[in-house]
Amino acid sequence: MEVQQQILYFLDKCDTLYSHQYATSTKLDHQKIVGAIKSLESLGNIISVRQATHKSWECTEEGVDIASNGSHEVRLFKSLPAEGRTVSDIKTNFPNSNFAMGAAMKNKWVKKDGEKIIPAVSAIEDEVQVHLKAILSGAADTVSDKIKTEYKKRKLIKQVDLTVFVVKKGTEFTTSIVKQDTELTKEMIESGQWKDKTFKPFNFKAKGRVELRVGHLHPLLQLRSEFRKIFLEMGFTEMPTNNYVESAFWNFDALFQPQQHPARDAQDTFYVADPATTIEVPEDYLQRVKKTHSTGGYGSIGYQYDWKRDEAYKNLLRTHTTAVSARMLYKLAQDGFKPAKYFSIDRVFRNETLDATHLAEFQQVEGVVADYNFSVKNLMGVIGEFYRKIGLSNLRFKPAFNPYTEPSMEVFGFHEGLKKWVEIGNSGLFRPEMLRPMGLPENVFVCGFGLSLERPAMIMFGINNIRELVGPRVKMELIYDNPVCTINKFKDQPKVGTNSSLTMESLTTRQELIIEKLSALQVKVANIACKMGVTLQDSLTATTTASLTSGLKAGIVHDVVVHADPRRPPYSLHALYNALSLTTTVCRRVHRHSSVKEISEKLLQFWGNIDNDNRRGSVVCLTLVWRQTGDSSAALLPTLYVNPIAASQIVGEHNIGRYLTRLTDVVTGPSSLYESPSSPVFMTRVDEMLEQCHARLMLGTNKEQACFLREVDASLAKESFVAGSNFSLADLVLLSGLIQFRMLESSLPNVQKWSLQELTLQEVQEAHSSIEQRDPFEILEHVNETDTALQPPKQQQQQSNCTLWRLSYP
Repeated sequence: MEVQQQILYFLDKCDTLYSHQYATSTKLDHQKIVGAIKSLESLGNIISVRQATHKSWECTEEGVDIASNGSHEVRLFKSLPAEGRTVSDIKTNFPNSNFAMGAAMKNKWVKKDGEKIIPAVSAIEDEVQVHLKAILSGAADTVSDKIKTEYKKRKLIKQVDLTVFVVKKGTEFTTSIVKQDTELTKEMIESGQWKDKTFKPFNFKAKGRVELRVGHLHPLLQLRSEFRKIFLEMGFTEMPTNNYVESAFWNFDALFQPQQHPARDAQDTFYVADPATTIEVPEDYLQRVKKTHSTGGYGSIGYQYDWKRDEAYKNLLRTHTTAVSARMLYKLAQDGFKPAKYFSIDRVFRNETLDATHLAEFQQVEGVVADYNFSVKNLMGVIGEFYRKIGLSNLRFKPAFNPYTEPSMEVFGFHEGLKKWVEIGNSGLFRPEMLRPMGLPENVFVCGFGLSLERPAMIMFGINNIRELVGPRVKMELIYDNPVCTINKFKDQPKVGTNSSLTMESLTTRQELIIEKLSALQVKVANIACKMGVTLQDSLTATTTASLTSGLKAGIVHDVVVHADPRRPPYSLHALYNALSLTTTVCRRVHRHSSVKEISEKLLQFWGNIDNDNRRGSVVCLTLVWRQTGDSSAALLPTLYVNPIAASQIVGEHNIGRYLTRLTDVVTGPSSLYESPSSPVFMTRVDEMLEQCHARLMLGTNKEQACFLREVDASLAKESFVAGSNFSLADLVLLSGLIQFRMLESSLPNVQKWSLQELTLQEVQEAHSSIEQRDPFEILEHVNETDTALQPPKQQQQQSNCTLWRLSYP
């Protein structure tokens, strides 16, 4: 309070206070002065504060040393005796000797006499020290800019930017500080002290704390969990895979892999130095494996080589989880064989060269099925079913060779990003040379298939380089943008996005299938009711079904649900609703999802007054759901669902605008906002501008947005609207985007002039009279004569001159 009071007394005498100058004059720390100013500012309008930047010069550590002890050249001069010093002596014993000798000779203070440096003058003045003392004391203005530039190059001084505050008297200025209370206590109320207290005003407009970004599982762990569920659904049992270190016997020899195989070289396998060998291996089983390798058996001649125990006892980091499978099959044979299915998902290690599709350490997914008379056909069925469940149906099988399986097949999946087939697994039937030494019966066959966890994840998440999925190149956005596993259960459904489009025909077909299923269900219910002697309201059911079917034939979708983030409201939706409500009856609804904690009053009134809206009797029900799904630009985009139970989505304000405009076309004819059969050039320009708005404004960086708006401003200097001389859907989407990003007020002149235009629906239709072959109102009257259910209320027809261009946004 003492510093605050001093500041008020200073302002009472002087009109203006500069924080850095006041700190220097009072010899107080500048941060302490700033804190006192902030405290005074919080008391109301006692003072007015403006922030500024003050540039100043400071001495570096070397500069402070020179200011105290003198420059290097002066120190050298003072160290010279009358007879001088040798150059070698100076370089050996004098710091910064080269610079000191050069500067002293340049100033002609010394001269060279043979191998010695001797004084050339009797006395000198250290100007460098004088200048640095001035800068150190805050009198940098007394030193010329040329000298300061030279000292800056020598790194003796540096320029710093200091944030300072300019303080003046406020409208409620006073030198008496009354401490304001921030809390009303029970004691104050009971004693009546609150009447004499001054309370700090509450800021009811302050926003709450931003929702914290909580942690999520890595996509690989999510995918691992989903794979595990799929295996369990298929009846598999999980194998214990907690040993990363395995012996060469179980990793190679038990699998009938010869000891001279290239995969056992140090270039391909990581061997363990300590402990270098395993403790024990089942001796009887080891002897059978040794015999099979050396001389053969079970219909095989073996590899005909001298099998070595020392090689089998080496410890290594397991190269595949098949080593665990070998242990499980051996145990299964010892316990008495029963058909079994095993799986494992765990880490393996290989001495691989890192590239876009290979890692030295990765997760292997393995499945093993042991049963009587199991065949390759059964194996392909199991593999196909597994991959189908994870959403990969585009598969190829290629014959291959494995030391421990015969026949063997490699599994390939097509990667859309890399545009090539990527190996995602290996499979085959285990050889008798591997199974029979374990003690399994001759009519028992075992199949195994394995795949990495990373490569299917690359296909599912659209990653082209495996090092972007694991390792130091992983971006946190990958984890935040994928909080749940994205195995696509609707993979065969049409998708909306950059690579595909969703057509009205596909949506209509999907809904017709749903209606057919509902109709069949109604028939079943009616038959059951008839047998029970219950009479249903058949006329109402028939009327409802007929209404839905006629609506679908007309191209009208009855339920339209839009999910929007309250941080980026789709303002064009409001204008498109106004246009749609002029031609048909529309029911409006608003809901708030649990992900949204609070919505402003203005956004609650986004649709206006909806208390009198009724779903019954409406042709279209347009529901707006405020929902938050993330912080990325893509997560903030609105999403339209044509039906609440539909899996397909229409993403982006530009696509939603296209859909709702086409929905209006069914009643009014070809739209003057988007489509024009007689002018394909206009349609192309509108489409191009919609895509530009989406990619460069809605999803672009600040630099991309600024560049895009400059192009739009240049275009509006020649044309009245963004897609040409006619008003279009592109104008609505662009204006909505500018409002969302709060860029309208600071936009370029032509953009601001364009945004202030007022255009009614009637004027839009007149502006396109030269393009359209039929008057939309004539089409509207024709539809109304044939289907009274589509007739809009009179009050809506009277609003045909309502403003459509100027968005009625909150």
